[in-house]
Amino acid sequence: MNTIPHLVLANAQCMQDESALLRRAGRVWETVTWGEYGAAVEQVGRALIASGVQRRDRIAILSYNTPEWVIFSVAAMAVGAVPVGIYFSSSREEVADLVDRSGARIVLCQTADHVRLIDVDAHGALDLVIVTDDAPEGAITWSAFLERAHAVDVSAVHERLASIRPEDPGTLIFTAAGLGKAVGVVLSHDNLVSASRSSVELFDVTQSDSALSYLPLSHIAEQIFTILAPAHVGYPVAFAQSLGRMRVDLVDIQPTIFFGVPLVWSGFERAARKQIEGLDGVKARIAEWAMRRCHTDVAARNTGQPRSLHQKASVGLARRLFVNRARRAMGFGKTRLAFSGAVSADPAMLEYFSGFDLPIREVYGLSESAGPSSVTREGATRYGTVGLPLPGVKISLADDGEILITGRSVFLGYLDDQHATRHALRDGWLHTGDLGSIGDDGLLTITGRKKDIIITSSGKNIDPASIEPWLKQDPAIVDVVLVGDGYDQLGVLVAVDGDFDGDREAALAHAQSVVTEVNQRFARAEQIRRVGLLSRPLSYEMGERSKSGAVRRDRAVEHFASEVEELYR
Repeated sequence: MNTIPHLVLANAQCMQDESALLRRAGRVWETVTWGEYGAAVEQVGRALIASGVQRRDRIAILSYNTPEWVIFSVAAMAVGAVPVGIYFSSSREEVADLVDRSGARIVLCQTADHVRLIDVDAHGALDLVIVTDDAPEGAITWSAFLERAHAVDVSAVHERLASIRPEDPGTLIFTAAGLGKAVGVVLSHDNLVSASRSSVELFDVTQSDSALSYLPLSHIAEQIFTILAPAHVGYPVAFAQSLGRMRVDLVDIQPTIFFGVPLVWSGFERAARKQIEGLDGVKARIAEWAMRRCHTDVAARNTGQPRSLHQKASVGLARRLFVNRARRAMGFGKTRLAFSGAVSADPAMLEYFSGFDLPIREVYGLSESAGPSSVTREGATRYGTVGLPLPGVKISLADDGEILITGRSVFLGYLDDQHATRHALRDGWLHTGDLGSIGDDGLLTITGRKKDIIITSSGKNIDPASIEPWLKQDPAIVDVVLVGDGYDQLGVLVAVDGDFDGDREAALAHAQSVVTEVNQRFARAEQIRRVGLLSRPLSYEMGERSKSGAVRRDRAVEHFASEVEELYR
């Protein structure tokens, strides 16, 4: 059978001298070939077996995107273990929770600071902490870990790999699902292979493509582009130095494939607009004409309209005069596949990038569906929709408009939570918790959310029920409404009790102090950055609370729209 490790090791045989993984070292990019990648997977697999790792053991990774992240993950799968990504900026409390709930036997860390977040003695299943940088007390170095491989023959790795079944767990992704805490999504080897193969085949991805890895690999979306799709066709992946340095590395690499969340794309849009607004005279007129030509051409391609020879020729001229140079400056000089996902993008932003002859395809999917389930594509793009299902995926709507997904990419279930699994998987269909509609053209539109999840423009899924109770532990906090859906930062509106005698400044200062304290429990992406006051407590009579007392977030946000707007000014 094919698994991701099978595919990686096959690439190591048939394209051993081709580039696989690239990392910046000063001014140059160091290359790991496919042959070296495969050999490293086998070596790490041997070291894992020597360390006592058994089939189905969980192996955690707390690191920014690096070649070691990828190699360690694929090696864990190869020996039948299950890799678990932990978001690299997670708080001490979050790391402890995920290490415990995953039952991780080993944690691979990138830095000494990551190691210091882990109390080895506090986790019953944890045997070993490895660090790729210098190792502080309580951890061993990457090189010392690799030395363990000498005790195990490579045949042991291949025996483990040969025994893997399609339905065996392949990886574990922790995500918010509206259940009050992050849940572990168990994806099988077949889930991973089928989801990534569909994407590769639909968009004709080949060895000639390339990608830049920069979004957290703890999320399935980045794993698709960094680990899974390359395994099928053997394209190289470069690793950005950091999120902050991503744009510099992007210009260097000029990848053919780029995936971004709306927050990332909006940053590119602001920078591009600033550059173009600085043009004057003939340069400004050329830029305006060129972008108009490309915008018209992309609109025709998106809807499958025929394009005249004159139109094609004018677009070619627009590229030569302005567009190609502008795209190279952004890092998109060779980009042929651009994607946006995690949360809906602003149609106006998508329109703007079409002026650079850069159609951005919107992707919809969940961790539970192993990533992409529907996507816009040439001939089937209408801004505001998320396109058609991928090959092998079926999408339907429940009577209440909930989006249902079925296919080989749908997950096995939630880790150690049969109740949640039964709720999400019914009669072979994944109940997504998202609401949608399907147009006469078959294109899917996301219209709302049934589950109580906030998704920021950075693509971070946040479960309010994991944060709001901490705020309400303060006796002065009466009501809490977490907000931020589609915004770049998380915000909160609170109601305080009468002890402040109408002094709003004092009440707000107290609320801010509570938020500051609670923020220490969460990763930066989950921390509350904006704090405001509710003009009154929430009301059951006005539909802001359910009969059980739970906040009805959509109704509260609607009723307190002016307060939300004030937060984000």
